Amino acid sequence: MQRCPCCNARLKSDPQCPRCGADLAGALHCEQLAQTWMSVALQTLNAGQADIAVAALQRSLSFKQTPAARLFRDFLIQQQYRLLYDSIGQKQWPAARQAIARLQRLMGDNEALQRFVALVGHLAADCDDPPSSNHEPLPNE
Repeated sequence: MQRCPCCNARLKSDPQCPRCGADLAGALHCEQLAQTWMSVALQTLNAGQADIAVAALQRSLSFKQTPAARLFRDFLIQQQYRLLYDSIGQKQWPAARQAIARLQRLMGDNEALQRFVALVGHLAADCDDPPSSNHEPLPNE
């Protein structure tokens, strides 16, 4: 935090504003927690744990909406859509459902994601059903 949110005075490392005397310890602690959770999100995504990365990013954003965290959220959204498309193309329904769940956590539920849920459910059901034959069984002789 570079400026006091109350009076816009320039801040040093002191948790109290030199001009208005506002106690900024809580706000500074939130900034620190946001940075810590953002670091966890980056590390877990790098380790291949996208579910944990999404949860850590959401926690970071709950403390402070930094430009870096919003940019990382946009990156994760793009990555999860790409994973969703690839999973659908390769008929990997569990992976597609996981990508949708991550997108719902990142973006909230919306009409587009609801349509993807229906699409994946329909396509997965079609793949699970055995092909039906159109001819009747032959009578026993």
